Amino acid sequence: MTNITLSIPSDIYRLMRKYKEINWSEVARQAIIEKLLRLKSSKDGLTKEELSMLLEIKGMEMPREEHAAEKEWAFLRKIKEREKKRKRYLKELEKR
Repeated sequence: MTNITLSIPSDIYRLMRKYKEINWSEVARQAIIEKLLRLKSSKDGLTKEELSMLLEIKGMEMPREEHAAEKEWAFLRKIKEREKKRKRYLKELEKR
């Protein structure tokens, strides 16, 4: 991993020192990664891994593909069932 040095105003540094439990290097690392991924997404789009990394930084998770597929199948079943009901209704109307 490469190291970088940041310059920050003295008053900001004094505030940071009050919160020693915070890993400020990690805060900066995540901010840099987030900015880079946002820039890349607007120009080139993101890979699944990059999107996952960005969501993780934001405290979110990628939707599970299996879960999405289950919802799609449930939706398709519902549509098929409604279509069957519609056809039955039309047949009954024809009989009248």
